[in-house]
Amino acid sequence: MELDWKALPSLASLRAFELTARSGNFASAARELNVTHAAIAHRVRSLEADLGVALARRSGRSVVLTEAGVRLAQHLTEGFGTIAAGIRELRADQGKSPVQIAATVYISQAVVIPRLHEFWQLHPEIQVSIMPSQDVVDIVSLGFDLAIRAATDEPNWPGLAAEPLLESEIIAVGAPSLVNDNMAPLDQLPWIWSAGVKFEEETMKAFGLDTQRLKNVDIGVPFLQLSLARQGLGIAFTPEVLVRDELASGDLRRVSLPSPFSVTYYAVTPVGPVRPQAQTFITWLKKTLAEHE
Repeated sequence: MELDWKALPSLASLRAFELTARSGNFASAARELNVTHAAIAHRVRSLEADLGVALARRSGRSVVLTEAGVRLAQHLTEGFGTIAAGIRELRADQGKSPVQIAATVYISQAVVIPRLHEFWQLHPEIQVSIMPSQDVVDIVSLGFDLAIRAATDEPNWPGLAAEPLLESEIIAVGAPSLVNDNMAPLDQLPWIWSAGVKFEEETMKAFGLDTQRLKNVDIGVPFLQLSLARQGLGIAFTPEVLVRDELASGDLRRVSLPSPFSVTYYAVTPVGPVRPQAQTFITWLKKTLAEHE
């Protein structure tokens, strides 16, 4: 049967009457809705006027339902119970669904995945699914809760909301075999960058390096650049946050070059409501990155 909302009384008056009928007085209903006793009585009288029938009569401090009131209260209790059950079921289903995250391979491997155990210690009930990818994916059409993206300028992602997570400077790093007290001049070192990729070539130039004069180590797989650097095959540029642990351990060393710019990482979500589980993950990640810094 099609529902005619215009023919229904206000939800506020129906709720006030159902609570009054269940509790047996206006005062208890008022406390549950956090309104005044008079407000509940007014809503019940308004409902009676709308329906043209008496639903409840005062009896001392209590309320006695009329025959019509008993029938209506039964229907309302059943109806509100069905609504409550539907909402509980929806929330339970959402709770079981993992938080779907799209992130670059680097940020996934260096920052998110190594600390997931910390998140699960705090929130063991929340599942997390991460899709590492070098491509910018359409998180709306693919149904992702969020993406972790980096930008050097103010982001412009239509249809998406962006919350800053962390700002990290771009630095040059290499293995101890290349970066040490006796290291060769910069223009004699092998450098790792993807030829023809505008951002990487602009990064080289921003650091004052002439790509035409440098030896380029390029295997055509951008997300393996840091792996090449760890093996001592060349110097690579990277956001500092991605190599903090390796700098601390000494597996990589920073080249003494002033950093001309930084990148900001964002938690990117579709415009609109964010699932509570996803917001919990974003809040945790932001706090974790701040503490790690």
